[in-house]
Amino acid sequence: MSLPVHRSHERSAADRGFAFGRAHAERVENTVGAYRRLFRAACDLGAGDVRSAGAQVRETLGRWPDLVEEIAALADGAGQDELELMAINARTELLAGARRPECTFVGGLPRATAGGRVLMAQNWDWHPDLARSLVLWTVSEPSGGWFTTLTEAGILAKIGLNSRRLGCCLNLLGSVDDGGLHGVPVHILLRLLLQRCDTLTDALRLLLTARVAASSSIDVGYADESGGAVVAVELSPAGSHLVWPEPAGWLVHTNHFLGTAAARDRLAAEWPDTFVRWSDAREPLAGGTGPLTAEDLQGVLRSHFNRPLSVCCHDADHPDYADRQQTLASVVIDLTDLRLTIAPGPPCEAPYADVETGAGALSGQR
Repeated sequence: MSLPVHRSHERSAADRGFAFGRAHAERVENTVGAYRRLFRAACDLGAGDVRSAGAQVRETLGRWPDLVEEIAALADGAGQDELELMAINARTELLAGARRPECTFVGGLPRATAGGRVLMAQNWDWHPDLARSLVLWTVSEPSGGWFTTLTEAGILAKIGLNSRRLGCCLNLLGSVDDGGLHGVPVHILLRLLLQRCDTLTDALRLLLTARVAASSSIDVGYADESGGAVVAVELSPAGSHLVWPEPAGWLVHTNHFLGTAAARDRLAAEWPDTFVRWSDAREPLAGGTGPLTAEDLQGVLRSHFNRPLSVCCHDADHPDYADRQQTLASVVIDLTDLRLTIAPGPPCEAPYADVETGAGALSGQR
């Protein structure tokens, strides 16, 4: 699977959105079509329901008019309905509790990694129909900064890093309190984090003060000349909790709560593979074989233990359409060196390679 790259230099949000939509109209169309079917299969939402949800999302995003303009212009450039794309930017909230959780994250602090680096790594497991929507998007800012995100065409952000050495990954969670569109969509929080946060303090302030309607763990990493940090910010409508690395300096998160909200978890009992993946990813790290490298994390993300519901997921043929998933991409972020390495597909099949970010072109198989 090839991974298209888009670089935005436009000064206005509307110009940036329109240019992206026009350049990736086919991928945006795939995103829209896939979610139409997924919303119907998982939640019985028809076209009118989705547009109504999009109107609610647009109202929620009114405090960030530039993001509203960007989504609307992106829809225009791609020839899609604005309200439908607004709703898709809240797809986590619309699907909350209606389908299985996914994704495995691993992070490492400088004391645990070779060369004293801050490393973040994730397998992005999602519905296979969205594989043809993936795009790597770098936005250059007027200030000279930048952020790069791997996302679905039409959604403003997901996994990524910025020029301030701040990075984010995502695990979906589920709590009994999830539901509705009254909160800030998680993918909008990811965009705000990448575009507007300069430090770990900024990121935590953003996330811990956000009102959300769906549960998730936003995994945040930060590096500066003095060291670095990695933390999982577990968000739910009932509150938030920070999960810090284990004493050895590494952190693993899958799809069950590790913090105080654990008693309100609604998905872990139905999908206990989250515990298996968490244990499987921890085992090689707990072995204490030496400082972790990016290649070590790649090895963790290739695991097929308990297949098909393994860290490297292969469940694209699940009989229930809404519960089909596979690893769409595997990502390793080196925040110390601003290096982004991606396997565009299951990492057992697709080779990892450094990809271009705002820091410049990187090359070479790893």
